[in-house]
Amino acid sequence: MTADDPQRWFSTLGEPLGEAERADIDAYLAGLGIGPSLPTLLVESWTQAGSLTRSPAGSWWDIEEAERTRLEKLANLDPSDPEWLTTTDALHGAAALAAVRAGVADPGLVRAAAGAAAYATYQFRLTRAAKASPDHPFMRKYALFCGGRWPLGVYGERFAIF
Repeated sequence: MTADDPQRWFSTLGEPLGEAERADIDAYLAGLGIGPSLPTLLVESWTQAGSLTRSPAGSWWDIEEAERTRLEKLANLDPSDPEWLTTTDALHGAAALAAVRAGVADPGLVRAAAGAAAYATYQFRLTRAAKASPDHPFMRKYALFCGGRWPLGVYGERFAIF
């Protein structure tokens, strides 16, 4: 399974960042050409995460999508792979459990979190299939999810992470 332990996903939302997480954030941003000097916004609640994710995506999204497109030309993944389908179900369950624990009853927000996790897992699988470097930004983003975080993206000149 590529998602390591899905029960761990979303388990450290809102908690202070550790050094390893800060290193992953810096490497992720640098790998996308955004630069590691971008300030980090530690999101503290599902409500705040929801507000940010309802904002228009910035240029970081375009950069990620261009990299995804580049990698897709190098690798071919089967989206109907049973392991992939099992993983996405497990990630939705992890997001739903984290939301319930926080008293959040917004199914749209749970789907957004699970969708972001599934997309990061797809990017990770794509990066591996394309034989990209272990320091590839998608690997770093995936590591943040595996560590229990929800990297939200760049909003208002800050990298937001829940």
